[in-house]
Amino acid sequence: MEQELNQFLEKELWIFPVVTILITLAVNRLIHWFLAWRLRNLQPGRHVWRHALVTSIDAPLRTAVWLSSLTLMRQKMMPRGTQPLADHFVSPALGILAIIILVWFLLRFAEQSKNNYLFHIRNRNQETDETAIDALNKMAWAFVLIFASISILQQLNVPLASLLAFGGAAGIAAGFAAQTLVANLLGGLTIYASRIFKIGEDIIFPGTNLAGTVQNIGWRATRVLGWDGKPLYVPNSLFNSSNMVNHSRLSHRMISEHLLLRYEDYGKVRAIIEDGNRFLNERSNLKYFVFRFNQFGDGALKLLLYAWVQTEPAGAFVPYAEFMRAKEELLLGLADIALAHGCTLLLPVSSVYLHAQDHGAQLLEPGVFNPETPLPQQRTPLR
Repeated sequence: MEQELNQFLEKELWIFPVVTILITLAVNRLIHWFLAWRLRNLQPGRHVWRHALVTSIDAPLRTAVWLSSLTLMRQKMMPRGTQPLADHFVSPALGILAIIILVWFLLRFAEQSKNNYLFHIRNRNQETDETAIDALNKMAWAFVLIFASISILQQLNVPLASLLAFGGAAGIAAGFAAQTLVANLLGGLTIYASRIFKIGEDIIFPGTNLAGTVQNIGWRATRVLGWDGKPLYVPNSLFNSSNMVNHSRLSHRMISEHLLLRYEDYGKVRAIIEDGNRFLNERSNLKYFVFRFNQFGDGALKLLLYAWVQTEPAGAFVPYAEFMRAKEELLLGLADIALAHGCTLLLPVSSVYLHAQDHGAQLLEPGVFNPETPLPQQRTPLR
């Protein structure tokens, strides 16, 4: 019976491919139906790994079924040894396709696992280091791609010893030719290893216009969304050669301002400083402060306020809006204390005092003339 079937198939060669294709279509349909049924019972936020496995294996598995059918048809229609040219090209091609399908599945699984894990963490309102997760995902990609490259070279019968020897010499030449690219790759590895910042944090390069929120850390460059809304692509090598400030890890913000009083109010300075320090000491959002008389200025007495503003509880990041509100309350509170003692606040400008006898003008206050007394037409220029 089996011999008769083989003789029939040898005469009617078209029957075997048709039957194989029909069986492959049926198997693919069953696989798709089964995986879709399983996927309906899985949630990415609860079944992180199972959902990632089912989602990522669907297309690669069905492609692998087709590849198995092609291999079976090739063995039936062109047995090994009968077609040397086919053996030389087709067998390695099928092996390379199998490697590509496996790599396709592994990369999909790594990416879907990362997305599911982040979704799981966000649903639980838990804090996570997205930079570390992104680094693990990139390491998985690199490992899979290196594995795929070595496997494909083995399928092509390339001796690894010769490849490594050639790669050593070529690597030196390529290193000199691509110093910038290598520096960027090392800079990216440095970011992941030292964790000087992570995705979502604000960074500043002092002395430049580079400032914004980190959106993505790539192999060559880091994408930063500038505070003006413009995306910036910063080469990773810059982080190894330039100073950078991680603005999101500030423990406090600094205030350094002067309160200017008239020299006529000198006798009230001590009382203002005493009341001002009492006012500042009652503030719970100040980590450190100094409010003292600082210097005899050219046109005013200068009282210095130097303070570190922190959030409540202490140690957390100080948002800019909260800092400006605290600064406003401090400055206006100290100004109210000075006004309550009968002082007059001055602008940070220079005042010019003119003698009334020389110019015929009556002086009401320093720098203020009586509008009823006209100035002379001929005036001597001030030098």
